[in-house]
Amino acid sequence: MTADSLGTEQPSIPAALRRSARHGGSLTVLDRTMRPTRLTLTELDDASTGVAARLRRAGVRSGDRVCVLAPMSVELLLNLFGLWRLGAVPVVLPHERPDDTAAGELLAHRIVTSGAYVVLTDRADRLNARVPAGCRVLGLATTLSGPQVPEPPVPDGSALGLLQFTSGTTGSSKAVPVRQGQLVGNVSACMTALGMRPGHTYVSWLPFYHDMGIVSVVGLLVQGVHTVVMPTENFLSRPSSWLETVTAHRAEIIAAPDSAYRLAVRAQQLRPAALDLSRLRVAINGAEPVTADTVEETVRVLGKSGMPAEALCPTYGMAETTLVVTAASAAVPVHVLDPDRAPRQSGDHELPARPLVSCGSPLPGTGVTVHGPDGEPLPDGQVGEVRVTGPGVTDGYWTGPDAPLDGMGRLTGGHVDTGDLGFLHEGELYICGRSKDLVIVGGRNLYPEDYEIAAEAVPGVRGGNVIAFSLPDRERMVVVAEGTGGATRQDRLARDLFERLRRAAQHAPAEVVLVRPATLPKTSSGKKRRGTCRDRYLAGELDVVATAR
Repeated sequence: MTADSLGTEQPSIPAALRRSARHGGSLTVLDRTMRPTRLTLTELDDASTGVAARLRRAGVRSGDRVCVLAPMSVELLLNLFGLWRLGAVPVVLPHERPDDTAAGELLAHRIVTSGAYVVLTDRADRLNARVPAGCRVLGLATTLSGPQVPEPPVPDGSALGLLQFTSGTTGSSKAVPVRQGQLVGNVSACMTALGMRPGHTYVSWLPFYHDMGIVSVVGLLVQGVHTVVMPTENFLSRPSSWLETVTAHRAEIIAAPDSAYRLAVRAQQLRPAALDLSRLRVAINGAEPVTADTVEETVRVLGKSGMPAEALCPTYGMAETTLVVTAASAAVPVHVLDPDRAPRQSGDHELPARPLVSCGSPLPGTGVTVHGPDGEPLPDGQVGEVRVTGPGVTDGYWTGPDAPLDGMGRLTGGHVDTGDLGFLHEGELYICGRSKDLVIVGGRNLYPEDYEIAAEAVPGVRGGNVIAFSLPDRERMVVVAEGTGGATRQDRLARDLFERLRRAAQHAPAEVVLVRPATLPKTSSGKKRRGTCRDRYLAGELDVVATAR
């Protein structure tokens, strides 16, 4: 695909960085002690050009896939921008537990899938024995000094810029190729839609092996947004550190999944901090289903610290569309649709029983339509599968360096069928759930999200740690949750949870299962793996502490 086929010609990441460097912008990296290192965009451009020259001297060439395994640091970012400057393709790997057996297998699988011959890492001494044969390991620091010439040519926007792996919530994780111009263009369109500007400040703790982390940081930074990145581990160990950093840097922009807002709000409720969120203009909530409860709680609690209600912006997107497809307006409060007041349309699917949060309107140049089982377009208000067209839709799934891209049905002018059920109402998209997870009983839809959201409202259930799934050949849901407290309390909690779901859901669950904390199967980015949970339930492999039926 050429740059022209991206809809409007978009620059590469290095070209956009160099263009914005003439007008300002900066990168601030906070270490584990929250000590800052600041680079202007000019300094970042100069440093990344030197890294690119050294990478080429080390044998890396334009178009090579290079796996990157390291926590957030200045060295990590310089190497990533050096790879883009060279025209090489980063493949960022989850780094938390590289010595764990399962994590090591995942690492090897992604190296082989990407066709990478080099792994850049901060732990070269421990990684040499764990990479596949024929793959070299280079330390991040080895690229930071030495000869800086010859300077490589600047790639154009059609250059492959990223292999990002899907979350793997409904199957094995797949690699999606994103072109440099697509990354720049998708974030540029999001800035236009939400009123973000060069000179604003963005604070992020999101990991770079997740598309929301790497695309948002890089895309905003190269367009002149002052960007502050803090270690993911700091947020996970102390969620309040995120909004404290937003306050300290007087940020206008943040982005995170729904579960992160819940954690931050809960931390503020338990130990109120002296936050000043009055400068926030865009608080993107995406990467997970956005719940009405989280919207209400976030607006109420963070509003006390000055965050405007309209700043909260739910979004919808996926790796296969670069990042963002739709975004709610930053000019009005979030639209929440009560199912009792929703427009009623005949069709194959009913609306969920829960309130639904608008994910906003399509980005400029992006098209969103809803289709029935035979592919026919559906009218507003009718639930069907969501289809996306536009410049952010990627070429296909990466199946290997010598294999054609496949699986997405997309070349120039193509589309992606997302597998999500939703509907359009007054120009905005509402997501109901995944089509693979839906169960139909007596003509009525059962969405696992209805059960999960109701379960998380029960005291004693760990928020974000409930998975519901249907049983094969049975039109019932099983609900698996992590609870708190001792054995006696867990037995009572299981019974209470079953009764609550029996009253709240359209059909009582077949069984409620409580498991030990931190044992529910999730992806590397924290998303629920319903299919894996169902498999473990059927095989008797869940770490069960109590049940009720």
